[in-house]
Amino acid sequence: MKQLTTSPLPIYLAVSAILSAAPATYASEEPAKTVERIAVTGSLIKRADLEESMPVTVFDKALIENSGAQNMIDVANNLTINSGSLFTNENAQLAGTSQFNIRGLGPGSTLTLINGRRAGIAPVATNLGNQFFDINQLPLAMIERIEFLTDGASSTYGSQAVAGVANIITRQGFEGLEVSGRYQDTTNEAYDINLVTGAANERGQFNLYATLTGQTRSYRSDFDFINERVGGNGNIYDSKFLSSTGSPGSYQLAQTDENGVITPTGSVFADPNCEAAGGVLQGGVCKTSFIDQLAILPAENRFQMFSEFSYDVTDSVTAYGEFSFSRNKVKAILGSPFYSNGLVKGGSTFVPGDHPFNFFVLNDAGDGLDYIDPANWDNDIHQAVDVVAKARPFGVYTTGDSASGINNALDIDFDYYRAVAGFEADISDTWTLNTSYVYAVGKRTETTHLGMSSTTFNDAVLDGLFNPFGTALSSPGLVSPKDGTSIAGNSEDELAAVLHAFVDETYSEQQVVESIASGDLFDLDTGTVGLAIGAQYRYEDYQYTPDSLSAKGLGFGSTPSASISGDTNVFAVFAELFVPVHEDVEVQTALRYEDYDTAGSTLDPKIAVKWDINDQWILRSSFGTSFQAPTNLQTGETLGGAYIDDPVSVQNGVPVCHPAGISNYVYITTKGSDDLEPSKAKSWNLGLVYQPTKNLMMKADLWSFDYSDLVAQDSSATGIVNAQCAGVAQGGKPKDDPRINRSAEGQLREITLNYINTGSVETQGIDFSANYDLDLAAMGDLTLGFDSTYVATFDIVAIDGQPAIDGAGSYNSANAFKAMPQVRANTRASWKLDGHALNASIRYISNYDNDLTADEHDKIAAFTSVDLKYSYTFESSAGSTLLNVGVNNLFDKAPPSLGDGVRPGYDATTHDVRGRVLYAGFTHTFN
Repeated sequence: MKQLTTSPLPIYLAVSAILSAAPATYASEEPAKTVERIAVTGSLIKRADLEESMPVTVFDKALIENSGAQNMIDVANNLTINSGSLFTNENAQLAGTSQFNIRGLGPGSTLTLINGRRAGIAPVATNLGNQFFDINQLPLAMIERIEFLTDGASSTYGSQAVAGVANIITRQGFEGLEVSGRYQDTTNEAYDINLVTGAANERGQFNLYATLTGQTRSYRSDFDFINERVGGNGNIYDSKFLSSTGSPGSYQLAQTDENGVITPTGSVFADPNCEAAGGVLQGGVCKTSFIDQLAILPAENRFQMFSEFSYDVTDSVTAYGEFSFSRNKVKAILGSPFYSNGLVKGGSTFVPGDHPFNFFVLNDAGDGLDYIDPANWDNDIHQAVDVVAKARPFGVYTTGDSASGINNALDIDFDYYRAVAGFEADISDTWTLNTSYVYAVGKRTETTHLGMSSTTFNDAVLDGLFNPFGTALSSPGLVSPKDGTSIAGNSEDELAAVLHAFVDETYSEQQVVESIASGDLFDLDTGTVGLAIGAQYRYEDYQYTPDSLSAKGLGFGSTPSASISGDTNVFAVFAELFVPVHEDVEVQTALRYEDYDTAGSTLDPKIAVKWDINDQWILRSSFGTSFQAPTNLQTGETLGGAYIDDPVSVQNGVPVCHPAGISNYVYITTKGSDDLEPSKAKSWNLGLVYQPTKNLMMKADLWSFDYSDLVAQDSSATGIVNAQCAGVAQGGKPKDDPRINRSAEGQLREITLNYINTGSVETQGIDFSANYDLDLAAMGDLTLGFDSTYVATFDIVAIDGQPAIDGAGSYNSANAFKAMPQVRANTRASWKLDGHALNASIRYISNYDNDLTADEHDKIAAFTSVDLKYSYTFESSAGSTLLNVGVNNLFDKAPPSLGDGVRPGYDATTHDVRGRVLYAGFTHTFN
């Protein structure tokens, strides 16, 4: 077991405080005779005393409000059992989405339900092709509580429930009208307005929840800690956000052979107007600063609506339904992309000598370029030559007053629809039948405003109708001395002639028909034996349709964007049996058979035992198997991209192993196979519940997951690139790898990976929680709470046969998983008196190894933050009004660094990048 390298002081202080306070009440209170229980997630059998049978963490409405959460990702951030969710998405593919990730086993390993039924799947996926439910589509005001079942649950719920289940329970039954709103200010600004209404009579009820929310955009340079760590701290030449390909670019002499093949030759000549046009001149090359070519927090505007009803058709039949809609409009940013679809071998742009703004001539040696200032150009003396331009042709866009070029805006629109229809019927006095149909659709439309037709662009450069040189931005009013008429700046008409808005569309669909009969079999002396049996049919579809030009490879890059199409049909039968084998011992068993038309079948059992040792102690344990079937993306092909630091640089036209701080945006293609099988997991849990009084409850759970046959890439893109120079002396030739595609000049362009069944992860740990209610008489009521998770092991085998990686307490940069701090803990206190309420919490995350560096002792620091919230409730003739103000991360602590100069400067899967968050809000409930 890995030893902790920092003292989790807040944990010990919190536990000590709770335990030291508790004995003061023992002498004055009688021990509770029974443990109050409610029906919870994890069983198909309707009973009222399963609360402590299984490891279920309940995050209710009051706890959500007290935590200061504005949206669902804030909820995930507050869970110690959750690890690896993306709190901010620099990857535009996932911008606007969020997900639960129990135990850090991947978003696709946590199944999300709404009122016990599948919630749907998002029209996006992780870079491993795992699909998930986008929790951002739900209005927070609809939630009564979220129940997190933290052991494997595939025997009950099917695929994806490997790490557990998040069951979102709505506020069904609310009557009246409630309006609330909130404004928050941090690095960006955000607001939300919420409506909750409901009506009921003796036969039915109806509820409607709606939310309108928005946030402004934040760039990297808006964060001081990013500027200091990786932005050069005021010195652009020290920035880690410099691309080797500039905007404007750098040039070489063009050489055309007898077959018409154009290749660059001679030394590189930076654009003379590099800096004046917004570029960065360094080492004789015009580079691009892309620190603000991406929004860490994109602008977003959401509208969310969820409605539900139930109606007693007869005394024994109840019909129910749900309908929800969500629209999220995301305004993301990408910098001016590199152009690799030109006429030159390797894809660079060819600019002929007769171009009106080509002022390059042959140098005296006859093997390279010289530049003539336009003011000194003489048509009788000077003769321009053909050149090769390696550039981002549409200029640099920055957020300051020196903005230049074209902003490559990405409009990403998400539309979600979900409908549920069903009925519950009493078959007999003790048996019920519940039949439901779920239809969920997700649509994602991405519009890239800086797209173009490469054919049109190449023709425009050849004809002199588009100026790719720096003069287009540095001297837009310059009249060409070569023809006396052409204007250097590219007009709106000229830009419109070459630009084309790329529209990519993605569609996901899930349909579920399910029928479950449950009731009593017979009575024993120890209680009633219960049974549930059921069947489910599930259909899932995924479609990706790229823009017609990018599908043909006629965009910025020559690699065609492949369409993706796949569907899956699933049939399942399942059963659950509850047996009270003793008056104090209960056994719950479950078995599920699930058959896929794409990935075979699987049979998964589970057994759980609960022992009421006495009135104060409960012992519980469970063991079972779970599975996750390959998604439609994993059996097809997925496309993505990332900025990758290249250990290879080009010297004298030859690629050598010599890192030059160069980062390139690399296209990453991952291909799958129909031979993929479901991933499998074995899980067990051993828990202890202690409730000595009605005011104090403690829970501890030991848990273990053995997750094998993972569907994963055969390597990471970064790992493949780094392997080219592993063990190679500096200046040596990089190793060949057919999965890597470089340009003719050696620049990294594309990496091809494969989905395979390989590798495993074994993880064990312990959850501990405590809650203590204290009546302070005239001084009010005080509640103390504590939640913690300790990850003892997280052993990763990336590819079968390779040695295990110790992922517990590691950043895990070189494998498919995310950062895994060993300790997460939340300590909270809530005080109430009359209409006043004060809430405080301390959140702690332990340090973890920084495997981005070679030093095994290098750590990403521990992090502790403090949240405060005050609220006041008063009554009036118009109803009840609650006003609140709060601050999260009171001391404005920046997320820990990844190391000096290591991008992106923080861990977005573990820490909130925003810093201090101030907010104020209200809730008014009408009489």
